[in-house]
Amino acid sequence: MGGLWNWIGGLSSPIELSTPLGLAAWSVLAGVPVGIIALYFLKLRRRPVRVPSTLLWQRSLEDLHVNSLFQRLRRNLLLFLQLLAVALTMLALAGPQMKGSGSTGQRYVLMIDNSASMSATDVPPSRLARAKEAAQKVVDAMGSGDLAMVIAFSDTAKVVSNYTGDRSILAKRIESIAPTQAATSLREGLQVAAGLANPSKQIGEGVVASSVITPKLFIYTDGGFSDVEGFSLGNLEPEVVVIGPPPPAYEPPAEIRPNAPADEQGRVRNSSDNVAIVALQSRRDEEKADVYQIFGRVHNFRGEEAVTEAQLYRHAVDRPGDPGELVDAIALKIPPQTDQAFKFDLTDPGLAPFEVRLTVKDALPVDDRAFTVVGTTRKAQVLAVTSGNRYLIDTLKTPLVEERADVAVMTPDEARAEAAASEIRGGRYDLILYDGVRPDAPPQANTLYFGALPPGPAYEKAKDVQQPVILDWDIGHPMMQYIRDLSLVFVASARIVEPPAGSRNLIESNQGPLAFLAPREGFTDAVVTFPLIDGDVPNTTWFRYISFPLFVLNSIQALGNVREGGGDETARPGQPVVLHAETIGKEIAVDSAARPGVRVARSPQGTFIYQDADKTGMYLARWEPSGRLPFAVNLFDFRESDLAPRGLVPDGTPETMQESYKIKIGYNPVTGTGKAPQVQKDIWWYFALLALGVLLVEWYIYNRRVYI
Repeated sequence: MGGLWNWIGGLSSPIELSTPLGLAAWSVLAGVPVGIIALYFLKLRRRPVRVPSTLLWQRSLEDLHVNSLFQRLRRNLLLFLQLLAVALTMLALAGPQMKGSGSTGQRYVLMIDNSASMSATDVPPSRLARAKEAAQKVVDAMGSGDLAMVIAFSDTAKVVSNYTGDRSILAKRIESIAPTQAATSLREGLQVAAGLANPSKQIGEGVVASSVITPKLFIYTDGGFSDVEGFSLGNLEPEVVVIGPPPPAYEPPAEIRPNAPADEQGRVRNSSDNVAIVALQSRRDEEKADVYQIFGRVHNFRGEEAVTEAQLYRHAVDRPGDPGELVDAIALKIPPQTDQAFKFDLTDPGLAPFEVRLTVKDALPVDDRAFTVVGTTRKAQVLAVTSGNRYLIDTLKTPLVEERADVAVMTPDEARAEAAASEIRGGRYDLILYDGVRPDAPPQANTLYFGALPPGPAYEKAKDVQQPVILDWDIGHPMMQYIRDLSLVFVASARIVEPPAGSRNLIESNQGPLAFLAPREGFTDAVVTFPLIDGDVPNTTWFRYISFPLFVLNSIQALGNVREGGGDETARPGQPVVLHAETIGKEIAVDSAARPGVRVARSPQGTFIYQDADKTGMYLARWEPSGRLPFAVNLFDFRESDLAPRGLVPDGTPETMQESYKIKIGYNPVTGTGKAPQVQKDIWWYFALLALGVLLVEWYIYNRRVYI
C-alpha cells in the first residue's frame, strides 16, 4: 500500500505520501464522506400541526422545499465544511512529506571544499559556487529546532560557522567562503568536524550536541584527494556530494595495467577539460657552464589532442607581479591523457625569475602558469649520518652532488657528540640524511630518512611488510623529477606507517606508501620507509638503477636550499616557506603581487618562515643592505589538476570495479552522489491543523444558525 501512495505522490513531486494505514482501514475511511452525504438525504418524519398563521414559520417552509432529493444539498455550507474537514483529515492520515534537505531537530555539519580544483569552471559559474548553492539548500530547509555548522577545507580546515540555527548567519558565512590555490586534505576537515560535532562537546553559541541526535555530515567536493583510511568519524553520518560533470559510461580499457591492484586493473581514468603544467625546473647545462636549461612537463587531461604554446616570460627581480617580457615560445601537440616535455636554453641571465604560460583555454587557469628562478648557485649544507653505507656515501661524492652541496659524513655516535649535536640543534645544516638512524629529537633542518621513521607519536603505529611491490610514484614533485625505472626496483622489507596529516606520498606500493613528505614546524621530513642495507646485506636493488643517485641529487636540490635555478622548488600555495637569508638581521621583508612589504621575523632556528604564500607566482625576499632572494610558488599537484570528479560510479561499471571509484572514509567505501541529498520533511500536521480549523468554523456556523 505504501508503494502505491509513493507512486501517487511521485506524480505531484516534490510531495510524496507515506501512510501507516492498510487497505482495510482506508476502505472504512472512504465510507465516512459517503455516510455524511447519506445523512443529508434522510427523509424527515413530520407531525402535522394547525397554526393560525405561517408568518412565523417561514424557516420551516423553507426546510420543506429543500427536503426534495436534489434540493437538500443546494447551498448547504455545513455539508461542504464537514466534507472538507474529512478530506483534510484523510490527507493528513496519508502522511504527506515534502522533499527537502532537512528534518526537524537535526544537526548538520556542512564541509565545503575550497581547494584549487574547486575553482574549475566546467560547471558554471564554478565548482565552489555550486557547492555553496548545494549547502545553502540544506540551510534553507532547516526547521526551527535544527542546527548547522560550516567548515571550509583545502590542505587545512577552517570553521566558518559553529553550530547555529540562524539561517541568515549561515547563509552569509557560506557565501564568504573564498577559493584557494591549495591542495586538498579531507582528513584535515574530518578531524575538525569529528572533534566539534560529536556529543559531549561544547559547540557554537552555548549549544551542546545531543547523544540522541546523530549529526549528518555533508561533504561538498570534487573528490581530488586520497582516501582517508583508518579514521573514525564517531557518530557522524557522512554523505559525499560530488561537484563536477558526471563521468561518461564505463568502457573497458584497451589494455590492462599489469602492476595495478586486482580491483583497479580495469579502471578507466576519465578525461576532463584541463591542460596543466605539472613540473618546471631550471638547471645549469652540464656541458656548457654559461647556459641554463628550463625543463618542464605539460599533461593533457582531455580526451582529445591539445594544441597549445609554452611561452617563456622573463620578469623583473624586484617587481613581483609585473607582466613580464616574452623571451621564447614552443608549439606543443599533446595526445589525450599523456605528458609532453619541453626545454628552453638560456645564456646565463644572472639571478632572474622566469614564467612559462600555456595559451590553451581550459577550465582551470591556475595550472596554466608556472614559475622558476634562474640564478647563481648557493651550495646546500648537508650532513649524512650513516654507519658506513658505501652505496650512499659513493652517491654523495658524485661531481653533481659536490657541485651543489657541501656534504659532511658522520657515524651515529659522532652525530651524538656534543659539538655535532649543538650544530644540529642550532640549524647549521640545510638537510640531514639519516641512514637507518632515528634521532632522539627532530633536528632544526629538513631531513631525509632511509629505513627509519622520524621521532614523534605520529609514527609509532608502524607495521613490517615483506616484498612490497612499487605501483606508482609522484613524478610531479621535484624530488621525483626524471625518475622512470622504479617499477624495476625490488624491496625485500619495509616498515609502513600512515603518514601524518598534510603529507604527500612520493612512492606508492601495494601495501602502503614507501616514501612520503611530511611538514614539520617550518621544515620538511622526507621518509623512505625501507632501509638501503639490512645489516651487511642490501635490502633493495635500487642502487643498480640510475633513479637512486638521481633521487638523492633531487632531494639535495629540493630540500637543501640550493639556489641553483629553481631556488626553493618545494614551495606550494598555502604552505609555509622556509627562507635562508644571508643576514644577521632579526627580520626580512617579502614582496608579492598581492602583499608587498610583509615583515618576517627570524625563527629560533635562524631561518625566516613566510606564512602568506597563498597564491602561485613570484615572491621576493629582501634584507639590508642589498640582499635579494626571489622564490617561486607553484601548484604542481596532479590530483588538483585532474578535474575528473572522483566518487561517482560510471554507468555500466562491473560490480567488481565499482568499489575502486568510491571514496573511502574510515574502512568503508562511500558512494558519492551528483545531486544534493534529499530527505523527507513531514507536512501531514499542516493538514491536520487545517482540518481542525474547518471543524471549528463548521461548529461556529451551526451554533449561529441554532441561536438566531
